[in-house]
Amino acid sequence: MVFLIVLMVITDSVEYGQLKLGHRDESLALSVRPLIDKFGGAVSNGVVGQIAIMAGMTTGATAASITAAGRTNFKLMMFAVPAVMLVIAIIIFASKVILSEQKHAEIVAKLEQTWGKKYSGDQDAKQANGSIELPTPIAGQLMNLSEVNDQTFSSGSVGQGFAIKPSDGRVLAPFDATVRQVFTIRHAVGLVGDNGVVLLIHIGLGTVKLKGTGFISYVTEGQKVKKGQELIEFWDPTIKKAGLDDTVIMVVTNSKDFKNIKLTAQAGTEVKAEDNVMSLEAKAKAASK
Repeated sequence: MVFLIVLMVITDSVEYGQLKLGHRDESLALSVRPLIDKFGGAVSNGVVGQIAIMAGMTTGATAASITAAGRTNFKLMMFAVPAVMLVIAIIIFASKVILSEQKHAEIVAKLEQTWGKKYSGDQDAKQANGSIELPTPIAGQLMNLSEVNDQTFSSGSVGQGFAIKPSDGRVLAPFDATVRQVFTIRHAVGLVGDNGVVLLIHIGLGTVKLKGTGFISYVTEGQKVKKGQELIEFWDPTIKKAGLDDTVIMVVTNSKDFKNIKLTAQAGTEVKAEDNVMSLEAKAKAASK
């Protein structure tokens, strides 16, 4: 049970590390667990060996040769002292480890709001040129981003974009791209397009609380995807049953690289996946000296 708790805490700390360091070190973080297992096993074996010697359990010892004092010492050191140490460990854990589910949800929310900023001008982000038509990755009713019931997205602080009230649970790639992040809870995916668009696709509001329940991801970080390829599938009734908003949000996180960003379809109309609904015009890049 102790090692399972350690594994869960280490797993949740991956997003915390990403928020603080700016890069994701999942494999490095998870490699700590077997190190703890081996170290813990070595320490426990050493302690048990020393306690056995203190109790008189040396080579050639028999049950009759172990004194009453030795038996008492053995029981105290093997049962009473570990029980006290475990209580102390629980108190330290409860007071120092503050990465609760609520805190983890807050960290993931912050990552969603900031992750795409660093990919503007990234080596995987091709320089955008001319006018670009942006399709919707999912079918449903088109919404203005300002209608989204979330101040962070509706204010445009994350970037310009649009939203869809979904009639389907399949999220498709709107253009050829590289998958730069699949959030562990599978409710969002970040794409760096071959067309220069850095796009965050976010399913629902507050869906981080579902911890991935009802979501299936079909892509991995670093994977190349083609337009129309399925990225994520979700079960909409799961979101609604939890009392959450199922609005799917698409945000161009490198909006500063574009101008004349506008919807080309009227908000409130029903659209199909891969229908063009927004146009963007790349800003002219200053010539390098």
